Amino acid sequence: MKKMTRLLAGVVAAMMMVTVPVALAEEEKPTIICHKANSIVIDGDLSDWDLSSPAVIDDVSQVIRDADHWQGANDCSMKVYTAYDETNLYLGFDVTEDSVYGAIDMLPVDGEDNLKIYLSTNPAADSARTAYETNDFLMYLIMDEGYWDTAIDRSMLDTDARQRFVSKGMDGGVNAIEGYELATKSSTTGFIFECIIPWGALSNKNIAAYTPVSGDTLNVDFCITDIGYPCPGTEYIPQLAWTGDLDINTNPSLWGNMTIE
Repeated sequence: MKKMTRLLAGVVAAMMMVTVPVALAEEEKPTIICHKANSIVIDGDLSDWDLSSPAVIDDVSQVIRDADHWQGANDCSMKVYTAYDETNLYLGFDVTEDSVYGAIDMLPVDGEDNLKIYLSTNPAADSARTAYETNDFLMYLIMDEGYWDTAIDRSMLDTDARQRFVSKGMDGGVNAIEGYELATKSSTTGFIFECIIPWGALSNKNIAAYTPVSGDTLNVDFCITDIGYPCPGTEYIPQLAWTGDLDINTNPSLWGNMTIE
C-alpha cells in the first residue's frame, strides 16, 4: 500500500509539473501597445510613429513553417507597430528581407510574400478560446508591388459564427478590405510598409464595428510569409509569427495581446 501511495503521489506531482507551464504561458502572452495615432501620415516613413512598443519577429523560435529554409534575421524579420484612432487601425512594419515584394500570380495568397494580421475586435473575448469566434479575423496583406491585394479568411469559423461575414479575396486579385490604404518605401535592409484598416471594414449589419476605448485589450498576432526567390523555388516558403505556432490559423489562444493606450 505504501508503494502504491508513493506511486500515486508521484503521478500527481508529475501532472502538476506538466500543467503549471501552460498557466504561466497564458499569463506571459506578449503584449504590444496600440498608441494614439497623432497625425500619422501614410507615406512609408515611420518617423511620425511612437516606436516604443514593437512586436519583434526575428528569432528561429518564431519560424512556424519551413524553418530549414529560413536563413536568419537578415533573410526575413520585422518589427510591427500599431496605432489607432476612432476610425482606423494603423499598422507600421519595418521589414528586413533579402528578396522584397515576391508575389507570384499562380500561388495561393498564403504562399505569396504577405503580412498576416490576426485580430479580435471583441475586448471581452476569452483569450483562452481555442476556436475562432464571430469577431476574430485573419487578414492577408499581399506584398506584390503594383497590386497590393488583400484578403480576409473566415473559413475556420462555423457558419453561424460568421454572422454573414464570409471570406473575401482568397483567390487573389482584389482588395477585400474596404477603405484600406497603404504606402511602402525600400530601405537599406528591406522595406517600410504602412497601412490603415478601418474598424468598420471588420463589421457588417450583424457585427458591430469596434470603437477603441483606452485600456481595452484585443487579441492579436502578426505573421510574415517570405518567398526566398522567384519560381522555381516556391516549394518551401518560410513563415514567421510573433507568437504561437502554425495553429494560430485556427486557435486564437496562441495569439498575443494588443492594449489600447
